[in-house]
Amino acid sequence: MHRDLPLELVEQIFLRLPLSDLVRLTTLSTFYHDLIHHSHLLWTHHLQKSGLLGLSSDIQNSPNNLNKFKRLYGFVKELEETLETLSHDHLHSTIIEIDLETDQLQSYLQDPEKREIAYRHLSSLLHSSNKFTNLTQKLYARYFLVAQTQLGIIQDLASCLQTSSVFEGSLLVSRWVGASLGESSIIHNIKPTECIPVHETIESIVNQCRGLLVPSATIEAVLSVINRVLYQDFGLKKNVDNYYDVENNRVDRVLYKKTGIPITIAIIYHEVASRLGLTLSLVNFPRHFLLSFESSSGTTMYIDCFNEGNILSRGQCLGLCPISMIADKDCYFESTAPANVLERLIRNMNFAQVVHVSYNRAFFALNLYKLLSYLAPNDYESAVHAMNFSLDLRIKCNFLQKFSCIEPDVWSKYCRRVSQASESLKNQLRVKRSKPSHIKFNIGSVMLHKRYNYTCVLYGWDERCMMNEEWQVRMGIASLEFQGNQPYYRVLADDDSERYVAQENLLGTRSVFINHGDVGKYFSLYDGERFVPNSALKSVYTYLQKD
Repeated sequence: MHRDLPLELVEQIFLRLPLSDLVRLTTLSTFYHDLIHHSHLLWTHHLQKSGLLGLSSDIQNSPNNLNKFKRLYGFVKELEETLETLSHDHLHSTIIEIDLETDQLQSYLQDPEKREIAYRHLSSLLHSSNKFTNLTQKLYARYFLVAQTQLGIIQDLASCLQTSSVFEGSLLVSRWVGASLGESSIIHNIKPTECIPVHETIESIVNQCRGLLVPSATIEAVLSVINRVLYQDFGLKKNVDNYYDVENNRVDRVLYKKTGIPITIAIIYHEVASRLGLTLSLVNFPRHFLLSFESSSGTTMYIDCFNEGNILSRGQCLGLCPISMIADKDCYFESTAPANVLERLIRNMNFAQVVHVSYNRAFFALNLYKLLSYLAPNDYESAVHAMNFSLDLRIKCNFLQKFSCIEPDVWSKYCRRVSQASESLKNQLRVKRSKPSHIKFNIGSVMLHKRYNYTCVLYGWDERCMMNEEWQVRMGIASLEFQGNQPYYRVLADDDSERYVAQENLLGTRSVFINHGDVGKYFSLYDGERFVPNSALKSVYTYLQKD
């Protein structure tokens, strides 16, 4: 190319060259090197073409887009390599639990620019219009963003508890739940389809109350106005029909649906009263959360927010749960701290019905224990339950160290046990260097179960049944023609379950995308005919590396 050509024309020619050719050109002469290096137009074009342009807020003001390109490109590649490492680390895990406080991921938390780039890149990856590609990256991007969101919630919660705001704390607990359930509105910080402006709604209720109050009103008169506005005008009701729905423990959802349980209705009531200048106490009464106040006559009375703000005496409170036969103990009527209220919310959700959620319920439960480890680090009972739960899942949870009540020798014993348990999982996916001829079906094939009629994708196989005798008896393996002496396949089913299936029970079928939550754990893409194994799965079935 002649140097006498106008530089604008040379730049236009360079715009049509791939990045690899541009790199080669810079090595040919100083002229090419300087021209390419200093071309703002050229590197703005490549920033746009690579998808890196939107990853940093100050990109438009950058005086040197080449250096910006190099830095962003390096960050993204580093991030993608991190996701690749995570996919290998978690291939044998029953639950994907990403610990952002590990050395490998610390840099994304400490560097604000890296944190911003990671968030934007992973969000754009998850919003990709093609749901069949980058399956592994999308899976770990989602878990990475969940962990990043939760870390922010923990920091906000620590500040919130210092101000003793139970209402704000309950909203953060709801955000934590939403992140654990994979709600994109929480992870990507966007407005959900079903939502309500929480603070504006509370303030509207408060202003409506102010309009009905007279000067120097007694506390009983103020409570009467709150009851009218909250229950009659706003329409807040108790949810008797679906009491154990997890949504009843999320204050923002209770405000949106206008139905809840004693504790969440009480939190809303408490916030309204506080903004009106009343001092109400939170009472962790067994099986029925209450508020208390000092009446005009100087006696302590209790508010049953679940039943439209009824004012009760101590004796009447004991009759709220006649079946439970609650004893008259002073501790049941004492004022409790906001942190204890939030703990109760979380424990409620451990027993709640997680309905309308096609998400990993074990992951959800594990994350409730994680939040408890921050809110109640001295709760030995929760610590033991969490440790046993993680042992059942055969994964090590570093967040358990937040429970300060766990003694060093107990932690060491736990680590040994979970290490042994995780090794047994790895043994289920032993390295297989070749595929025997009697293994009829290929990994990544979409199959149909003869008997139960579900569609599934195969992600592993054994030459014979590797489950113990108890499992084989429970599953009726003896009734099969070839019983346990035939190949068995590990599959992801279209009902979001994982199964272990005999070869004789599988049939070929029309290939479809299996919308399973963990499909990216084993496969990188779906090409319309089959699922393509990712590098982590190929490290186990090494013969697939030839594909």
